[in-house]
Amino acid sequence: MPLYGPSTATATVAANTNSVSITGMDLNAVVQQGMTINFGSRERAMGDAWIINTVVPNGTNGGTITTAGSIPTAYNSVPFLIDTRGFNGTDSSFAAAVSLKLLQALSNLIGPATNLFAGARQLVLDKVASTALSRLGFATAGRTWADIVHRPHIYTPPGGAQVSTEVLAVRAFPDGATPIEAALFDLSAGTVDFRQNEMTLASAATLDLGQVPAARAIISGAATIQSFGPGKNLTRLLRFTGACTLAHNGTTLILPTAANIVTAAGDTALATSDSAGNWTVRHYQRRNGYPLITPLVFSGSAGTTGIPAGVTRYFTAGSVQTTWSLCYQPAGRRGRFSKLRVATPGPPGAGESWTITLQKLFSDTVLSCTITGTGSNSGADLVNSVPFEADDRWCLKIVSSAGAAPTNAVLFSMVFEAID
Repeated sequence: MPLYGPSTATATVAANTNSVSITGMDLNAVVQQGMTINFGSRERAMGDAWIINTVVPNGTNGGTITTAGSIPTAYNSVPFLIDTRGFNGTDSSFAAAVSLKLLQALSNLIGPATNLFAGARQLVLDKVASTALSRLGFATAGRTWADIVHRPHIYTPPGGAQVSTEVLAVRAFPDGATPIEAALFDLSAGTVDFRQNEMTLASAATLDLGQVPAARAIISGAATIQSFGPGKNLTRLLRFTGACTLAHNGTTLILPTAANIVTAAGDTALATSDSAGNWTVRHYQRRNGYPLITPLVFSGSAGTTGIPAGVTRYFTAGSVQTTWSLCYQPAGRRGRFSKLRVATPGPPGAGESWTITLQKLFSDTVLSCTITGTGSNSGADLVNSVPFEADDRWCLKIVSSAGAAPTNAVLFSMVFEAID
């Protein structure tokens, strides 16, 4: 029975699909994968024949068959003819048709990139055993550059039991022959371990961390770095070998101290960029173990020397002088002064004032406070801050109004944040 056209059965299929609904016949005994179907007649084969791929009976009165390719024309409850002559490759024309179909599918999969987006594609590498490998290689003119390998991975953690899992390894071949794993995906846990390279970059105004394929970078030289480049959504671990300067920028290069950082050999930093290419240094570690900012409190009393009305005096702990040159103190470390607080034995008097200002190298700074009137004997500036280099000198200046009460023993404190 090479041709089979049941007298009451009909077929229905939508255009550009491969799912055919059959009614009026038993699909269990007759129709099998590899046969072909023609639509429109029960007496003779008309038009194109379509290779049957799967058969799903619905009891004994029809079901669904799928064809190896999409049928471009819609048919609604039409007669059909099933050809069994090429079943399972017994006919050479059927074997040729199957081979052509396989070649067409392979061409769509590995052909020009435009073909890949015409519809869904899949390539399944099904291992015959858990100990076997699935491998997809990438080469240029016979020289292997990389591969992707699905393989078992067995290891024993310290003090634990042996663990067996399946992994997907992305491997590089730097010498064309020996593989080095670049990334290892644990398929049982859904996690990944990246093997990160370290490359050396010379410091420059724009140091583009995104241009090199390495998550770790050695930064050499002593140039001022104002930008880490436009790279987006990146993470970089940095190690410095010299005294370069990281220049703080509130948008494009945000540093932990909100101030410039002078690096030292052995310092490390973790930097990330956002979707706009703006960088933030999330962590900075000095090699000597010092924190990036060390808060210290400078405090003391000006001592018993009197400060009369209508004068300007300069003081540090235990010393009140008529000129700054007699009491200046070195900062000793690079940092900044802030949070000035001052208290006196009593208030200056009605309509009178004392103004206390931090001086830096013989000049007033913005860190200043004023005590006025009869209601208070203390003042503070908790807003402003003043940067100092290690060899900059400081003292406090007090200006007493013309009718202010004489005072002494002025108490003071400031926070000094060392950032060297």
